[in-house]
Amino acid sequence: MKKRFWTIPLMVLAVACTVFLGGCGGPSVEELIREDLETAFSEVSPDNEELLTAMTDSSDGGFETLGIDTQEFAKAYLDGFTHEIKEVAVDEEAGTADATVVLKMKSLTAIMSEFTGKFQEYLTTIDPQTVESEEALYEEAGAMLMEAVKNAEPEESECVFTYEKDDENTWSATDSAEQQILEAMM
Repeated sequence: MKKRFWTIPLMVLAVACTVFLGGCGGPSVEELIREDLETAFSEVSPDNEELLTAMTDSSDGGFETLGIDTQEFAKAYLDGFTHEIKEVAVDEEAGTADATVVLKMKSLTAIMSEFTGKFQEYLTTIDPQTVESEEALYEEAGAMLMEAVKNAEPEESECVFTYEKDDENTWSATDSAEQQILEAMM
């Protein structure tokens, strides 16, 4: 189940960060990269119904097992998400660019640590004979997980997204963007 929990937010953020850029004429490469990043990260919001629907549609039922509404989870997790593009350094001869972005988001590690501690504490206080059903236990876990998500404070992480120019002068983020987002989420 942990794998499912991590998958949905990661997929959404990773996909949002892999938009391609056209590198010929018009705005500078730096401006294009800034625009690409701004477009991708501005879509990450608890108010973006399209994003919330995509997250719900990609859910495989893990949240429902815990009695959690996937959209409510997504809204709580994304609450407080911000980004700031600090710098874009372009080396046109090498065909590379590094964009430094500060992401502020809730840490999944902190959320899971808080949830695990509370749930373990809860388990030590109950008599297994008095538990109504397995479903009731799952629902209690779900309530504790939602509380941990809602109470989590966003943390800042500095990410460096590398862009490369291909043979057709098109600039795009490298595959390392996914790893940068994953690290920021932790």
